[in-house]
Amino acid sequence: MIKMKKRAFVTLLIGVILASLLAGAAGFFLWADVKDLKLMKAENFDTMQEITQRYGKLYTLQNTINEKFLWSTDEDAQMDAMYSALVESLGDEYSAYMNEDDYQSWNQYVEGIFYGVGIVFSENEDGELVISSVVKDGPADLEGVKAGDVILKVDGKSFRTSDECAEALRGDQGTRVKMTLERDGKEKNVSIVRGEVEENSVYAGTLDGGYGYIRITAFEKNTAEQFRTELAALENKNAKGMIIDLRDNPGGIVDQSIEIADMLLPECTIIHTEDRQGEKEYYNSDGNCTRIPYVLLVNENSASAAEILAAAVKENDGGKLIGTETFGKGIIQSSIDFKDGTGLRLTTMQYLSPKGNKIHKTGVKADYQVELSAEAKSDKQMKKALEVLKKETKTASEK
Repeated sequence: MIKMKKRAFVTLLIGVILASLLAGAAGFFLWADVKDLKLMKAENFDTMQEITQRYGKLYTLQNTINEKFLWSTDEDAQMDAMYSALVESLGDEYSAYMNEDDYQSWNQYVEGIFYGVGIVFSENEDGELVISSVVKDGPADLEGVKAGDVILKVDGKSFRTSDECAEALRGDQGTRVKMTLERDGKEKNVSIVRGEVEENSVYAGTLDGGYGYIRITAFEKNTAEQFRTELAALENKNAKGMIIDLRDNPGGIVDQSIEIADMLLPECTIIHTEDRQGEKEYYNSDGNCTRIPYVLLVNENSASAAEILAAAVKENDGGKLIGTETFGKGIIQSSIDFKDGTGLRLTTMQYLSPKGNKIHKTGVKADYQVELSAEAKSDKQMKKALEVLKKETKTASEK
């Protein structure tokens, strides 16, 4: 009979058990490899079960369509449609799934950069497409196109609307487009190579009597910097006052609007945002601001970031608002990009005025209500703005 100490016996027993477990595990892994089975962590398995339960019907539906539908199917188009439908189910017109092309166009719009010829034009009362401005050093400018030219044709085709014409002028960088223009009653043909164009969103000038005028068409990547440059120029000219025109401004990048408000207002609250949990974030201006008196022009198409600026100016007594009640878009969208080049534009916050008033579906009321019809032969809103500005500056000088 073999005698062993207790400790030695226990050690031997543990060794036998471990050896058996290792041998069993090796056999199991070998069997799993032969059967082409993959192992996963328990939490990963639970996740897969949850995905199967939630999206299994959708997967089955798509496979059934692809296998049994009479005609051939496009799986990429199906996936885009499903993503779009998911976002559309929110019932929010400002949230959207964007495929690769849509997302690229969106980013170009936000940054104010696009591929085209670099002109701004609109339809006049006679239905003519008249160029109102030409981007300096842009493709059209380099080919001698001037403000006031009438667009007759693009690549030999005439267009009834400005949107159709604008679409025809856009295209890939380096491609060529032919334009037929009318200048001083004579036709002029130009051939332009499309290029990257950074569109100005701020335009400035001077009015009679030493007053300045700054128009902001949208809030894009460099809008605040462009505004700062024009504001400094008016300050250097010792302008008596200025009219800031936000009419037909659809909004854009919120930060740009806040930065401009900071240039106009002394230390105060510009705006605050609120998310679905009720968390608030306040945006304040510092004590540095322009000393030039100003008024703002707004209308029913002044929206989003334009309304942020309008509400901040109105409720902090920065200047009077002239025109009509603004659009009423008081929500903010965040852009989320995916690795495949697609993106999501999602409403994530609402913004409130400095005094906590909601702007969404309400708008900002003008201090001086002045309607302007499309048939009006003169700009009544501009005239009223200049009248109010002169009165404000006269009052200030008498104090």
